[in-house]
Amino acid sequence: MSYSALLPMSIFSRIFQRKATQHLLLSIVACCCIFWSHPPTPSYAQTPATPVISFRQRAPVAIDGRVLFFVSDTANRRATERAQEINAILARLVETPAPPQVEIAQENQLTTLRINNRHLVTVTSEDLREGLTTTEQARMWQQQVIDAFQLAQTERSPLYMRQASIASAIVLAGAIAGHLFLQVSGQFLAAKLGEWLTRNPVLGGEWDDPLKRFVRLGFSGLQVGLWLAVGYFLTDLFPWTRRWRYELFNLFFASLTAPVFTLDQRGYSILDILLLIVFGVLLWLGVRSVTKLFQSRLLNHSHIDRRMQDVLAIAFQSILMFVGLTIILQMWGLNVSSLAIIASVLGVGIGFGLQNIANNLMSGLIITLERNIQVGDFVEVSNLMGTVEYVGARSTRILTLDQVTIIVPNSRFLESEVINWSHSSPVCRLHLPVGVAYRSDPSQVRSLLLEVAKGHPDVLMNPPPQVFFRGFGESALNFDLLIWTREPRKQFFLKSELYFRVEKVLRQHHITVPFPQRDLHLSPQLEEMFSDLLARSNGYPSPDRRTRTPRESLPLNDRQLREIVAQMQGEGGVEVKDRTHRQNLYPACFIGAEAVDWWIATQQLTRSQALQLGQLLCDRAWIESVSDEGAFEDGYQFYRFSPAIHQGEG
Repeated sequence: MSYSALLPMSIFSRIFQRKATQHLLLSIVACCCIFWSHPPTPSYAQTPATPVISFRQRAPVAIDGRVLFFVSDTANRRATERAQEINAILARLVETPAPPQVEIAQENQLTTLRINNRHLVTVTSEDLREGLTTTEQARMWQQQVIDAFQLAQTERSPLYMRQASIASAIVLAGAIAGHLFLQVSGQFLAAKLGEWLTRNPVLGGEWDDPLKRFVRLGFSGLQVGLWLAVGYFLTDLFPWTRRWRYELFNLFFASLTAPVFTLDQRGYSILDILLLIVFGVLLWLGVRSVTKLFQSRLLNHSHIDRRMQDVLAIAFQSILMFVGLTIILQMWGLNVSSLAIIASVLGVGIGFGLQNIANNLMSGLIITLERNIQVGDFVEVSNLMGTVEYVGARSTRILTLDQVTIIVPNSRFLESEVINWSHSSPVCRLHLPVGVAYRSDPSQVRSLLLEVAKGHPDVLMNPPPQVFFRGFGESALNFDLLIWTREPRKQFFLKSELYFRVEKVLRQHHITVPFPQRDLHLSPQLEEMFSDLLARSNGYPSPDRRTRTPRESLPLNDRQLREIVAQMQGEGGVEVKDRTHRQNLYPACFIGAEAVDWWIATQQLTRSQALQLGQLLCDRAWIESVSDEGAFEDGYQFYRFSPAIHQGEG
């Protein structure tokens, strides 16, 4: 089979793949069956010689739901009023057992029909069929009324009721059997068709499901048509069901054809609106199928960008929809030019109400033309960072690093700063600030940081990593490690891995990362007060200020200093243990503030004298700071006893 022959079938199959299309076509089939089984009353029971007259000019006269003839408008009365009066008289007489007497009479030079000596209808010139006189027309109506009454009496007899009930049961059983047969046949034919398509290399694959759905849809339509025909037949057997059906259909069609609004000096009914909706839906399905065909067969084979293909497809679809709607509205009887004023007024109101949407649409068009943001780019807008998944006409979909999809209006990409890490080139530079203690060697720190950067596989060697000495901080020497990577999406993971390696290398080379320090200087009176409070809180006796002679200077010799250090290391001395700070382990050390409190409580010193004692021990190198700070601090600083104490004793 050639490609040109398969192309219409491809379009047809794509339309039938949608359930909405299947339901729509099934409804159309059902409506066609209803119109076929019971067409509108203007053409019902008309002979070929009957002239075609609109429904607004003629009204039917019926007995038990069977239309006998039509009456027309006169100069004084409408056709519907005449038909309602005649139908009311016939409905009362049809229930009487005796057959009525139908006669033709002349009243005031007018031909009339009388039933049981009562006026029924006057035959006017408007009621005449072509080539007949009023008397001939009256004779035809007389015979139709007599035959209708005879048939009505026959249908109300017990014998007819029994026969009609038996026929109804037989038809209902046959309908059930036919429904089951159609269901089984549809399944069997769909299965056989699937087997045949599987063996056929030309129609297999994409044709399998569409054709099977079309077969099932066809058999479903046959089942609906079967039950509609059975329902019409069963309601036609009995006079009261036929009358109910007739009145129901008349009410239904009257509600559909009655004008609900007037536009451009023409009334439009619900049926007109439904037809407009059906044509609009069919137009939308057809335009969508043609647009997909245009995009898949023409645009996809060109060298145009994917986003530009979407823009051209949307423009092509919009043009087809505009032209199609214009043609449908003109066929519907609406003057399109008369809607210009209404469209302009609505355009102003809609413009104010949809200005944000219009802004986003124009922003999407600008983004598409400039191509600064494309699918797959890693971008950062405001506080959002992620990968662009889709750039639409109104919004852009971004997948964040937390795997959360966020829909961002296109206007935000033009109203705020956007960082596109993937624009032109995905290679970018990352900054990693590092601070070390003041006693560290800057050259050694620089070498270690470069060694860590060069050892990671995600760090580019060209351009090479760099280390900048940023300056002297309050408590650290500040460095900046600069590296290059071609994976901006992994920058947080890469920074974390590098920081882990930097911390490990610095710890191996005994280079510490300091923490912020603050010095607090108190007046002597406050020092005395805090000394008493600390002594009492630690369980030591409060020093007696009346007997104590404060020593502003410390005339202590080496022997006295060794005794103090020995007391600090002995039982009841300062607490010496392994301590951690910022995940760093400091073995066998004590806290400077605790040592000051201990000296105040045990050596009868003021706080300033205790600080002098601590500084003296640091100068003698008998205690040392773990952070290699020069001055002794009365705070949360770690100190350890130096091995020089024991060497001096030896």
